[in-house]
Amino acid sequence: MFILNNSCESPLSSVGMTSWEGVKDMKWHIGTEATIKTVAEFENAWKSRDYDKMKSMCTDTTTFVSGDGVPESIDELIANVKRQNSVRDSIGATLTWETKQVFSVDLKPGEGGEHVHSYIDAKYNEGEAVNRFRAIQRWFVSDGKIVQQSSYWQDIVDEEN
Repeated sequence: MFILNNSCESPLSSVGMTSWEGVKDMKWHIGTEATIKTVAEFENAWKSRDYDKMKSMCTDTTTFVSGDGVPESIDELIANVKRQNSVRDSIGATLTWETKQVFSVDLKPGEGGEHVHSYIDAKYNEGEAVNRFRAIQRWFVSDGKIVQQSSYWQDIVDEEN
């Protein structure tokens, strides 16, 4: 007699590696839609200048790190964003961005937080001058709160045909 054991539950697949201390033996798993929605909600608050919402979505120790490598708290980020918006508004400049890709990964599903990666295309307009750039943003989200965000960017160079 031959019995086939077919379970509806398949094991979680995982790939990759990390060199982070304490989790070197773990691999990456697909994350959840909830953390992606948290990042999207934060981005929407940023775009609409809802600073109270931005702050409410962070922890007391949240850090933001841009290309210069200098970490900022949410209060420092908001102060800088307000200053930059004020300068742009005074000269009629605009900064817009659109998320092009986003995904979430997790080292230990169901415990701790998740790492969300988003890719955006941005455009800065000042009079006739236009600067377009791409950014890669890495977010760490835990319990619906932004814990850390890092950004790296590069100019989009228009090719003349």
